[in-house]
Amino acid sequence: MSQTKKPNQAPSIKICGLRDESTIATMNGLPITEVGLVFAPSKRQVTVEQGGRLAEAIKKLACRDGLAPRAAGVFVNLPLQDMIELLEQVQLDIVQLHGQEAVDYYRSLREAYPQLALWKVVSIKAETAQPDKQQIINELAPFVPYIERLLLDAPGGGTGKPFNWQAISIYKEAAQQLGKALVVAGGLHAGNVGELLGRYSVDGVDVSSGVETDGVKDSDKITEFVRKVIEA
Repeated sequence: MSQTKKPNQAPSIKICGLRDESTIATMNGLPITEVGLVFAPSKRQVTVEQGGRLAEAIKKLACRDGLAPRAAGVFVNLPLQDMIELLEQVQLDIVQLHGQEAVDYYRSLREAYPQLALWKVVSIKAETAQPDKQQIINELAPFVPYIERLLLDAPGGGTGKPFNWQAISIYKEAAQQLGKALVVAGGLHAGNVGELLGRYSVDGVDVSSGVETDGVKDSDKITEFVRKVIEA
C-alpha cells in the first residue's frame, strides 16, 4: 500500500561514498542535505586523514537553503574507542551505523557527542518484504532515544541493488510510531527515484553507486539524480 506524500515536503538527499574534494566541490549549489564518507571496509573506503580533508570540503559547500550539507560517516562494527578517536580527528555531523552495534554503543556515542546525529541502518532482505510492524517496533524501540533517523538499505549497502520496496510502507508506519524519519537507500538512481517518491512517503533518499560511472562518482549523474528528486 502506497502512502500519499505531503505537499511541499522535499525529501532529504544524501550522496554517499565520496572520495575526492574535486567532486565534492561540483555539488555546490545543489539542494543536497548530506554527503557520506565510507570508513567501513569497501571499495569506497577513505582513511581517517582523507576523511578529515573531505569533511572540511563538505563544510565549504552552500547547498539546500544556502547551508552546507551535513557530513556523514558510514561504519560497520567499529570498536567504540576507535570511533571516538576517529571523531576527534574528523568533523562528522552524522554517524551511520550498518553493523550489529548494541544499544549501549549508541548511548555511549550520544553521551560523548550530544550534537552528533546517529542513523541506524536496517538491512531489508528478500524474505522481509512483508515484515511484522509490531516486531519492527519492538526491535527498534530501545534505540529510539539515541537515533535521529532510520535508513533502509539492501544487505551490505553500496551494492547498487534495490531491495523489495514492498517493505517500505510497513517500515514507514513503524518509524512514524517511533517518531523517527525514514531514509531509503539501495539501488537508487535517476531512473527509479521518481517512482520511489511517487509511491512512498519517505523522508529522504540516499544514493551511491547510482551516481557513478565505472565505479567513479559522476557529477552529471549526481545533478540528474538531484533533479529527479526535486521533480518528484
